[in-house]
Amino acid sequence: MKDNLLLIVFSFSFLYANAQDTTERTNKGRIYASYGLSRTTYDLSTLKMSGDGYDFSLTHFDANDGFSEYDFAKFNGKIGYFFSEHFSIALGFDNFSYKAIDKRLVKIGGVISDTTGGYEAEYQSNEDVVRTNSDFITFEYFKLNYINLNLEVHDNFWVSKNTKFAWSYYFGLGAGIVITESTVSLFGQDAVTKNNGMNGFGANASFGTKFYLGPVYLGLGGKAGYIKTKDVSTGGIGTANHNFMFTSGIASIGVSFNLSK
Repeated sequence: MKDNLLLIVFSFSFLYANAQDTTERTNKGRIYASYGLSRTTYDLSTLKMSGDGYDFSLTHFDANDGFSEYDFAKFNGKIGYFFSEHFSIALGFDNFSYKAIDKRLVKIGGVISDTTGGYEAEYQSNEDVVRTNSDFITFEYFKLNYINLNLEVHDNFWVSKNTKFAWSYYFGLGAGIVITESTVSLFGQDAVTKNNGMNGFGANASFGTKFYLGPVYLGLGGKAGYIKTKDVSTGGIGTANHNFMFTSGIASIGVSFNLSK
């Protein structure tokens, strides 16, 4: 392990030592597109549920991305254009999944007045808790699409003398819309699956590094942000409003061409 770390350090040192002898890589007029797989974690969220016989909020609501094996339909995609040497505009598409973790204690506040599960009570926020068993709630976005527009700044760590190979980094800020499909069950009733359409928005920061091998590049980076959804169907006339933060790690492969040449 120590030998591997030393090899990595020496490799980076070699790249920096030769950086002053490299040729500047031209970015203005370049387009790029990438496809990547991601793993996502979620912060403790706030979920407000309202409907016939209930009006309550759950805080510290815990979830994960339901990962069991890599699904190539769950991906991060991006297409962008450099309008200057260091700045680009990019359209991103993130296909997340979100699944509440079973049997976790969450804080509850509000009123439940009509159920068949014995949860009727008036709950005090920050005092009362409930466990997320399937007889109380299941909550999942089996499709959570985040379509976002980003402004990104780029620079090079290193460029080869023939400009065919390069190592660069980027940082970006963006915002966009959210489209969800959900499966929700309350108080042990049958789960309701619903296409909620465009029902939210998000904002994000993105960052990462790219290794160019001619027109092909390999990317390693991440995206972190905030998402808010509303009017998620809970069955009947019930709806949920939800807000949470997320962090994704992304490994991608892409292509890049300079149209100005």
